[in-house]
Amino acid sequence: MSRIILIAILTSLIAFPQSSLADLFEPFSTSNLNPFVQVYGIPATRSAYQAADGQLNWHLQTEIANNFTESREDNEVISIDGETWRTNLSLRYGMTERWEVALDVPYMRHDGGSLDSFIEDWHGWFGLPNGGREDVMDDQLTYLYQLNGITQVDLRDSVSGIGDVSLSVSYLLGNEEDKSWSVRAGVKLPTGDPNDLTGSDGTDVFMSLHLSDASFFRHDDWYFHGSIGLMVPGDGDIIEGTLEDYVVFGSTTVAWHSWKKVSLKAQLDFHSAMYDSDLKELDEFAVQLVLGGTVELGEKLLLDISVSEDIVTDASPDVVFQLGLRSRF
Repeated sequence: MSRIILIAILTSLIAFPQSSLADLFEPFSTSNLNPFVQVYGIPATRSAYQAADGQLNWHLQTEIANNFTESREDNEVISIDGETWRTNLSLRYGMTERWEVALDVPYMRHDGGSLDSFIEDWHGWFGLPNGGREDVMDDQLTYLYQLNGITQVDLRDSVSGIGDVSLSVSYLLGNEEDKSWSVRAGVKLPTGDPNDLTGSDGTDVFMSLHLSDASFFRHDDWYFHGSIGLMVPGDGDIIEGTLEDYVVFGSTTVAWHSWKKVSLKAQLDFHSAMYDSDLKELDEFAVQLVLGGTVELGEKLLLDISVSEDIVTDASPDVVFQLGLRSRF
């Protein structure tokens, strides 16, 4: 499925001329891929910049998240051992100079993966703890949650499918020489399958404010992006009766124009607890550090490469590798 989408988009690059270069300094389009969190509508990070009037921007990104954590607290048990793949196609269209609409279509896959031994070796090289990884078999899938002895989630076989589709609209509040402000609102629709953890079976809504500064530290080679927002989850069908009424989310990104065709970036993504639970995997304030860069491949195409680590352990995946292509018509 993801290969078909990629081929179609690369073909479109040849068929349609591009009007301008994509932005080297956009934040990484990331969010928490904890399998029990990603089914809800926390939107991926983005800047205050919008598609120009009449312009269509596209972004195709694949993320591979490696998860391992196990906890038992009072009447709750959780086990998260596996890999989650998300390939997302994002389309953004500028309706006017200030209004933009966007569509995000994710394709999800959960499986045992193949990165466990590599990550264990990596931890060994740098003297980092494995957190119990050595006590279980490599490359197996177990996404499990039990409450009061009743199993609510037990995913052990590989699954894949379309995730929950999101629609959003944004408005450019202000645009000075170096700074832009925008507001964004959207809805996440229940198009995925809650039994496969590709959707929540609920409709979520969100709103966020965004600031982008093209002269951070008063230097033309440094860019800053910041955002803060609120997401209200619908009545999902993953873990009954434990969802928080709302989730606060946000991000900060610093980008350095290190070379003509390259920018290097550091980013922090965060959100408040998704669930009311005694388990740290569900009830912790999640923070992820994302490091990487963007390379201009030509007049029509940019490549994003990044890796993220969980700053607050167990609330988000141990490591996530991201690879993205983007351009504009």
